[in-house]
Amino acid sequence: MRKIIGLIALALILIGGVFLAGCTGGENSNENVNNKVTNNNVVYKDVFTLGYGKDHRLTGGKWGIGFFPKTHVLERLVEYDVNNDKVLPSLAESWEIKDNGKTIIFHLKKGIKFSDGTEFNAYAVKFTMDRLIAKKHSLAPKGCDVIDNYTVAIYFDKPGFFNLVKMAEYHLSIMAPTSVNPVGDPNGTLVRPIGTGPFKVVDYKRDQYAIYAPNIYWYERNGVEPKFKKFVVKIIPDEDTRILALRSGEVDAISDYVHGGSEYTPRNQLPILEKEGFKVYKKNVPITWVIAFNYKQAPFNDSELRKAVSLAINRDDIVKIFDNQVRPAWHGMFAPEVPGMKEANITYKYNPEKARDILKKKGLEGLKVRFIVDKGQSDQILVAQLIQEQLKKAGFNPELEILESGAYKKKRDSGDYDMRLYYIGGTGRRFYLRLYWRFYPGGKWDAYESEKVCSLCKKILEDPADINPEVRKKDLIKFYRALYDEMGVVPLYHDIMTAVMSPKVDAPSPDKFFTISGEPFFAEVGVRK
Repeated sequence: MRKIIGLIALALILIGGVFLAGCTGGENSNENVNNKVTNNNVVYKDVFTLGYGKDHRLTGGKWGIGFFPKTHVLERLVEYDVNNDKVLPSLAESWEIKDNGKTIIFHLKKGIKFSDGTEFNAYAVKFTMDRLIAKKHSLAPKGCDVIDNYTVAIYFDKPGFFNLVKMAEYHLSIMAPTSVNPVGDPNGTLVRPIGTGPFKVVDYKRDQYAIYAPNIYWYERNGVEPKFKKFVVKIIPDEDTRILALRSGEVDAISDYVHGGSEYTPRNQLPILEKEGFKVYKKNVPITWVIAFNYKQAPFNDSELRKAVSLAINRDDIVKIFDNQVRPAWHGMFAPEVPGMKEANITYKYNPEKARDILKKKGLEGLKVRFIVDKGQSDQILVAQLIQEQLKKAGFNPELEILESGAYKKKRDSGDYDMRLYYIGGTGRRFYLRLYWRFYPGGKWDAYESEKVCSLCKKILEDPADINPEVRKKDLIKFYRALYDEMGVVPLYHDIMTAVMSPKVDAPSPDKFFTISGEPFFAEVGVRK
């Protein structure tokens, strides 16, 4: 049945492709799609088409526009290198941290233009921050003042390093004041997002497609030429249908959701696609899939029982589901490249006999466990089924519920479960943000909270002393060890970010194709004629 649905969806996509080929709305819409782009004596097709699982929300929403346009249309004041725990210049060339981090003064780069030709300056930064404040965004700063055309002060309620590093976050990407009507009004209606990144918006239909064109100012600034005239993104939520569209040639590439954690290409399909001749690009990112517990109530308010679950899990068997495309999480709840993880010297052990002994001593042999999983991602079902078998061998009695997304969220939010699959971490830019969302006291999307774990998380993010990277690293190590000692979550594997492309696609090498944070970045791709 699923294959039949996939084929029907593909047929609809093919019909949609005919419509898109003739679409003439928006900027640069008068270009002939039969024309070709010539770049270094190589002739490229006029249109590059990407299959993608999530709508781009180009008219806005609760969290603003989608993550793909936030990485391709907009840019940020800074970027973050998780491998070296360093904040790097982007639209800002330098900054000063004052008042223990409650004030940051950014000195902006000059000569940068938005895609509509307007100037990037301090007033654009203020507009963006004021709009976040007006929208009551959870990451909005306290305030923002223009010091001069290229200097801006941003204020925060709390001190600490988190204020600086979160400026690399998607939601704090800079948007031109001309993006809204009335122009420059923080409460204005979003017309279309206008940024300094490589893409500019041409056309959009919700849940169907987004069409972009090159932002010539970005390409000139970076000394490269675009290899396409239009970049079409077809929204294909079903993972099997995306792969069918790639194989049929209806799309030139498919990509993981740049946010990570959902709408990705099944990892066990990657070796198959590679054997078929497709280009498979992969990058390790600090996303870890874990077992998260309903730790506030029995039975998993008992750390010994959480440890028994961890002892029952053979992570090497789990990564075999993905044909070893991902890494087993034996040595930390975060990937080894994040700051302090290797130095924490953590090892999770596989010992189902010891797990059974823990249950026996507590008189809980055959303990019934309600294990919920969202059926939206097929390989997560396979992971859950394997975990179910491993837990049975260790003396648990897990009842697996594979639920539609709506039913899953309802049970998750009401606490009607004992354990579930979840992810911590994210792309590199989100490392500290996910610490905040998963382990900060009172978090909406928490994975685990305890007095010790939460106090360490809060110190890392808000203590002025932790602005110093050496102090911060020591506290991170304490945090990892506390989370391990309490077995707040059970890590399973460290994930990747992927893009799969037609053999006819020219793209930078994988180390240059992905951003420093790990997102696929399509600015320099092209399809050979």
